[in-house]
Amino acid sequence: MSSTLEAQDTERAAAAACFDFSHIAGELEESRRRLSAVFETVQVGIVIIDAETHTIVDANPKAVELIGIDRENMVGAVCHCFICPEKVGSCPITDQGLRIDNAERRLLRGNGETITIVKTVARVKLHGRDHLVESFLDITDRKKAEEELRESEERYRDILDNANDLIQSVDATGKFIYVNSAWKRTLGYSDEELASMNIFDVIKPCCQSHCANMFDQLKTGQKIPRVEVEFLAKDGRSIILEGSINCNTEKGQAISTRGIFRDITERKLMEAELMQSEDRYRKLFENAPEAIVVQSEGRYLCANKEASNLFGLESPEELAGKSIFTFVHPDFHGMVLERIQQIKETGEACPLRESRIVRKDGAIIDVEATATGIMFQGQEAIQVMLRDITERKQVEAQRRELNERLEKMVEEKTRHLKEAQAKLIQSEKMTTLGEVIAGAAHELNNPLAGILGAIQMLRSNALAHPIDSELMEGIDVLESIESAAVRCQKIVEDLVRFTTQVRCNFSEMDINQVLKDTLEIMDGPFKEQKIEVKLHLDPAVPPIEGDFVKLLEVYVNLLQNAKSALPNGGRIDISTRLVTKYGEQPQLAVVIKDNGCGIPPQSMGKIFDPFFTTKPAGKGPGLGLTVSYGIIKRHGGDIDVQSTVGKGTEVTVTVPMRQQMRSSQIIG
Repeated sequence: MSSTLEAQDTERAAAAACFDFSHIAGELEESRRRLSAVFETVQVGIVIIDAETHTIVDANPKAVELIGIDRENMVGAVCHCFICPEKVGSCPITDQGLRIDNAERRLLRGNGETITIVKTVARVKLHGRDHLVESFLDITDRKKAEEELRESEERYRDILDNANDLIQSVDATGKFIYVNSAWKRTLGYSDEELASMNIFDVIKPCCQSHCANMFDQLKTGQKIPRVEVEFLAKDGRSIILEGSINCNTEKGQAISTRGIFRDITERKLMEAELMQSEDRYRKLFENAPEAIVVQSEGRYLCANKEASNLFGLESPEELAGKSIFTFVHPDFHGMVLERIQQIKETGEACPLRESRIVRKDGAIIDVEATATGIMFQGQEAIQVMLRDITERKQVEAQRRELNERLEKMVEEKTRHLKEAQAKLIQSEKMTTLGEVIAGAAHELNNPLAGILGAIQMLRSNALAHPIDSELMEGIDVLESIESAAVRCQKIVEDLVRFTTQVRCNFSEMDINQVLKDTLEIMDGPFKEQKIEVKLHLDPAVPPIEGDFVKLLEVYVNLLQNAKSALPNGGRIDISTRLVTKYGEQPQLAVVIKDNGCGIPPQSMGKIFDPFFTTKPAGKGPGLGLTVSYGIIKRHGGDIDVQSTVGKGTEVTVTVPMRQQMRSSQIIG
């Protein structure tokens, strides 16, 4: 029984054992199929290698693809020919005992190239032998991407580190994450110092409150396109920065800020200097004592108060926009265009030149102007400075007129001095001559008296005899001798009258009446010679003190001389006027002017000499002007003669209004 039972148990156990194996075999087959499917389709290369012989036992399709050799040619081949570039005997697994787990290695392809892979090697027992299961993934593209990423990062880092702008990154707590070289170079901090610093350590205290508000705005998502802030450099300098800043968020939370700034400290200083310069220029422009205008493209852009005053405007604004020729005198339009063109071509300032402008009220004033090219509100312009020189021109004209008058006065005075010198010489000569004549006249009078007495006695004796032709001839000779003697006696009397002291009877008289009486005496001779006489007598001439008879003799002598200069008729003008010579009291002048033949220059110095005459012999002894000169000198006056050959002669006789003594006087 027991044996039977044992036999039954053994049968049941055998039957049970057969059932379990069938089930496991099916599962194993299913597992094998799954593994085979994975082996065939997985995108990781798998190679099974005999660990002892290093021959390839199997390889999946991906391995075949990566190695680039057909599976038939690969299986049975030594792995060093395809997979591992190491030499035989230097296998990292079997020979060197290394463990390779997800390690980066090189894969040797069938064509001799190598690619980068991530490899894992596992030891397994297959059919009782050690095998190596090598799985590898091609990371060539990943490595290439990583290299490109690394190169890109290096490029960007190089750009950031070598950028002229200051670049910074700060975390949410204010700690520095990154600053570029320009940031460190400008502010002077090192990486070690920045590691323990906060952003507010470099922000100037006056800007910290503003920056804190700005960071709060950035955390809420607001954008701030432009930032201007002052940082403190390590050496205490204030660095003015301008730039932009934005916030880096993650899941709605601010994790850092990025800022790019540019150092504008120098620009700010230049702007401040420019503002100061512009302020100085504006004040100089507005308060300049000269008129200043700025014009471009033919129109005024602006002007100062002095310019509006110069042009007669109420304010400088009235000038803006008007044509530059609105107030320029038409005679100077061409000059203005020429100066504008010169400035545009050369860029040099135009020197002072005079011109004229027409004010709003139509008044014309003289100005002098200088112009130079400038930049005004971003455009090329010309600044013109004008100065009113109307008063100066008037003063210059007055000065020129005064100079001319002074020159004429000096010329006249010089002429008077020369005339006075000549007349002094003439006077001395006349004095000497008078002394000689006085002696000669005395010596001539006695013989002439004896001759005339003898002639009378001879005539009386002749008339006592009977008259015949011979007697009459003798009487005629006596009469000729008597006539000559009388003529000589007359000359001697004239000489005596010229040289001796003569009493002048001064009295108040009307010079215009003296001239009229003179014309009555000369009326007949003038009519015979067809001479026209024009009187220009000033009725306002006051009476003078003079000797009526002697002045009448003077004017008769002068008119006779004028008549002699007009043998074929002509014209004589007689005028009277008051004259004032330089440094002297007013005098009365009588001017007698003819249009006769004139006096030759060589004779002008002799006309007052005794016995000098241009008349034919027998027409006068040549004492008329000599006697007249003496009479006028006795009156304290003078005779001036101006003559041009072919045009005529002008004689001016001047005498004082009053004599030094009202009573009769003797003047030598």
